[in-house]
Amino acid sequence: MQPEFIPAALAIAAACIAMYTDLFKGRIIPNRLTYPMIGAGIAFYPLLGLYRGDLWIAVSGALGAAVAFAIGYAMWLTGGWAGGDVKLFTALGALLPRFSPTSPAPYSSEYPLFPLTILFNSVIAMLPILFAYAVVCRIRERGVLYERVKITELKEGMIPAEAIYEKGGRVERWSSRFGLKPRWDRVYANPSRAAGVTRYQVGVLKRLVREGKLENSIRIKRGMPFAPALGVGVFIAVLYGDLYWRFISWALGSW
Repeated sequence: MQPEFIPAALAIAAACIAMYTDLFKGRIIPNRLTYPMIGAGIAFYPLLGLYRGDLWIAVSGALGAAVAFAIGYAMWLTGGWAGGDVKLFTALGALLPRFSPTSPAPYSSEYPLFPLTILFNSVIAMLPILFAYAVVCRIRERGVLYERVKITELKEGMIPAEAIYEKGGRVERWSSRFGLKPRWDRVYANPSRAAGVTRYQVGVLKRLVREGKLENSIRIKRGMPFAPALGVGVFIAVLYGDLYWRFISWALGSW
């Protein structure tokens, strides 16, 4: 058995566990799953590189993790991914920085960019479901990535899509899409906090609503369970290859 199949098996196992916990255990991808997988990937490739005398292989796990984290962090900033999705994708990047399946893409078989193959496969495989979801949200006049809820119905852990803060005794709102980040004396809802609002912040916001200092609504991020999509992407990537590159090759050949 080729040594590269060891991290591939770990990646598939991790993806299966994450799919289960994300769907059936309260939208949670546990740190005790992702952190060890990140460490395993980063530690495996220096050993493999030492065995084969290849420095490029030795650093590929760390590079793959860095590439995956950068992509995942960008997705998190848009509100599409939660923190668990970012850590899972980072783990997959650490375990599978490079791989040579049946139908590889040159950028992921020669360079530590196999996380791109996983991501492209995930998006392509889930595109019909995402499209249907967007249509339903449109019909219900709800945002795909955001929704507005009453502060009186706000719960601990919800991730705000706008900042609510106090400055000079006034309660203000700020959306990261517009303007520079303001200076505030204290903040009651921070969209940069991956864990969402705390119980204390929920209580303060509700009190401000009761006192008439704050409108009874807040925009929150609507995350989708993306672990199943990443799981499908990993399966396709390992067993077949890069669907996106296959499509590009077919289109260029036909053209």
